[in-house]
Amino acid sequence: MALTTIPKELVLKAWAKNCWEAGLRKCFFQRFTGNSSDNIVQIKTDLQKGRGDSINIPLLLPLKGTGISGDNMLEGNEEAMIYRSFDVSIDQVRNAVRLTGRFEEQKTQQNMREDARTNLSNWLADTIDKKIFKVLSTSPSADRVVYAGSANSENTIGAADVFSTDIIGEAKRLATADEDTAVRPIRINGADRYIMIIDQYQARDLMKDARWLEAQQYANIRGEKNPIFTGALGMYNGVVIHQCNRVLRTDTGASNTKVGHALFLGAQAAVMAVGNNPRWDEKTFDYGNQYGVSFGRMFGIKKSAFDYDGDGMATDYGCVNVMTSSVDD
Repeated sequence: MALTTIPKELVLKAWAKNCWEAGLRKCFFQRFTGNSSDNIVQIKTDLQKGRGDSINIPLLLPLKGTGISGDNMLEGNEEAMIYRSFDVSIDQVRNAVRLTGRFEEQKTQQNMREDARTNLSNWLADTIDKKIFKVLSTSPSADRVVYAGSANSENTIGAADVFSTDIIGEAKRLATADEDTAVRPIRINGADRYIMIIDQYQARDLMKDARWLEAQQYANIRGEKNPIFTGALGMYNGVVIHQCNRVLRTDTGASNTKVGHALFLGAQAAVMAVGNNPRWDEKTFDYGNQYGVSFGRMFGIKKSAFDYDGDGMATDYGCVNVMTSSVDD
């Protein structure tokens, strides 16, 4: 009788795909991530189709002319379309685990091989989240930063400069003030929405704000089905607030005050470029006594930023950094 077997290569490809997808699902940013440019983190798969280590992300600037009225000549007065762009590079990211040996596996009822696979997907989720938070929090454009209270720089933030509804409104006004460079919102059921991610101490201070508490009585986001509302603390002025303990905190305020680097985000705030298919490799050592497994993929994450004016200075496209005190309890 002929038996059907599955080639080992297909099994390894399936494990690689499962690990990648499981890692993405476990990410904090997974609810904000997708292939469309309407997501906060856009996934670009162009490099899966061919060789290369970077992709180019274009932006078509809006037309600024007033147009031609009446019977005045339009021919010869056409307006030029202007494109700006930035590059996202990829790198190979890998990790592996190696078990001690068959005797060590015998001593426990745990399925150590299954644990190894689960642990790698957890590591992948942590790695992706850390990379996204790092690129979004690092080197903000000068016109994409808001400081709480009377502070005018990171090192002048004091303990009293807490996170509040005031700074939510200030961040939104800054993000939308210039029509040509405004942070693009996420459109949900005809309404413009933004995301703000804060740390646990900023969330604590926000919960003391009477205007926040009052607004939540009418926000009614529990019935919303869009993923951006999943796990949200609430919404204020069209800004959906999320808490995550990975938000950057630094001892960079006045007198070493802890500073929380909250993120106000719109569509396409960052881009994740992925290369060829993920790899899952299994190997034995010491005459088959030790089992090892590795996972790897080529990808890169970069904050979206464009040189709108052609002056060589890029402006963050979908991100405003919001700095407040983040004092421990």
